[in-house]
Amino acid sequence: MTAAFKAKLRNLETCSLVNPDHPSSSLVHFMGTLGIDAFMLDCEQGSPSFENVEDMARAARLCGVSATVRIPSPEPWTIERYMMRGIDGLVVPRLDSGAQARRVVDDMRYCVPKDFDQKAVIVQIESAAAVADLDAFLDIPEIDCFFIGVIDLAKSMGFAGNYADPAVLDALDRTIQRIRARKRSVGIMVKEHDIAAWRTKGVTMLYTHLNDFAAMGARQWRQMAGVDGNKA
Repeated sequence: MTAAFKAKLRNLETCSLVNPDHPSSSLVHFMGTLGIDAFMLDCEQGSPSFENVEDMARAARLCGVSATVRIPSPEPWTIERYMMRGIDGLVVPRLDSGAQARRVVDDMRYCVPKDFDQKAVIVQIESAAAVADLDAFLDIPEIDCFFIGVIDLAKSMGFAGNYADPAVLDALDRTIQRIRARKRSVGIMVKEHDIAAWRTKGVTMLYTHLNDFAAMGARQWRQMAGVDGNKA
């Protein structure tokens, strides 16, 4: 069942990628029953250790849910160490060129030559340099999804992470259009207020955080219960 996520990416079906936010295998196991498509265990900005990754990936597999890891950087040794943890794919940040992305694919294949075709390859487009070299990224057939890092892209463009600036929104729209024109999957971070808008623009992989899930659920529960509590 874990290959279903990669298939959805390839078929341009709408799918979810959820960051569990906390290094907890029991939390992953519970979340795996909620109908999500894949986890992103965040080892770039999050706190999971190598041991946590193994346990969390194991918990995801028990639910038939894919477990991907966002690695801290695209060095070959980093790719190899995480690929050996029993995961279903990588989310690779800090890439500025198609040549770097090509090396990532080759390094992943080196680690798992027999079942590479079952692993999800997700690269982040999160800098002005990456957008400028987007065609070279798109020429790599093994990449399953192009995950646009909206905050980092805005920072790279000189807008201090403000991806609501009109210039950044225009760049995002054009980048999405270029990716979809090549019939490839686009991923982006979504929030409760903008998820419908991103889907309308052609985004198919919807990335979110467990913390956002919990906040939405807490608000709904308070409304149903008629209590205020400590508002999230």
